[in-house]
Amino acid sequence: MMLMSDSEPSGSFPPIKPNPKATLTTILPSQIYIIDNFFTASDLAAVRRWALELTMEGPKKAGKGEAERTGNRTSLPSPSIASSLLPLLTPHLSHISPPYRPTSGPALLSPNIRVYHYPPSTYFRGHYDMPTLDVESRRLSCWTLLIYLTEDVQGGGTSFYPHPNPTTNSSSRGKGGGKKAAGSAGGGGGGGGGTALTGGKKGKVTGSEGKITVEPKAGRALLHWHGMSGGGCMKHEGDEVISGDKWVLRTDVLG
Repeated sequence: MMLMSDSEPSGSFPPIKPNPKATLTTILPSQIYIIDNFFTASDLAAVRRWALELTMEGPKKAGKGEAERTGNRTSLPSPSIASSLLPLLTPHLSHISPPYRPTSGPALLSPNIRVYHYPPSTYFRGHYDMPTLDVESRRLSCWTLLIYLTEDVQGGGTSFYPHPNPTTNSSSRGKGGGKKAAGSAGGGGGGGGGTALTGGKKGKVTGSEGKITVEPKAGRALLHWHGMSGGGCMKHEGDEVISGDKWVLRTDVLG
């Protein structure tokens, strides 16, 4: 993976500020949340321009036990970018379930900043995110934060396969092992099975039995659990991009 110092391209990361229009929506309690309008329109455009200037590393053949990823990516060790993003996320952390409580000190984001670029026909096969130790703070990551940067992308959603619900009897399970339920994305998503969800005409959240897909709407942040408790990370994948260029900014919340 390409690594750059905090004084190089990450130093040109634009100034950003919290968006008063940002809204948190529960997709699956304790597992998946989205924040629409995470960036203001002007900040989104500035961050997108910054990302387009980065030097990216092309795909590599997946190693043993690794998921195939055919997009491009880079990694930037940048405490300054993490610090810039944190005030945008902090107001929402008290509204997730269970409430976010750091193991020590204040809320922190990982300084390991990653940027992903998925041109048409690229994808990231099913995988699990794992807790990663931040050497400086000695804290483990627990939530993945993905921020979608580009518009007019078809396909390219992030699809989740929820943990089976042990309390669901076999007569109510579908083919994917999930309990089917219909409702709005704001309704919380229900238990551990797949849930049929819709969340508006554009940038929707969709679902079928055993699968939930978050569409890569520009300016949307996706927060999903990968900590040690609660069953750990759900299996998920980056769906194939049909058209457009999908750009994603990633960091992690530290526990």
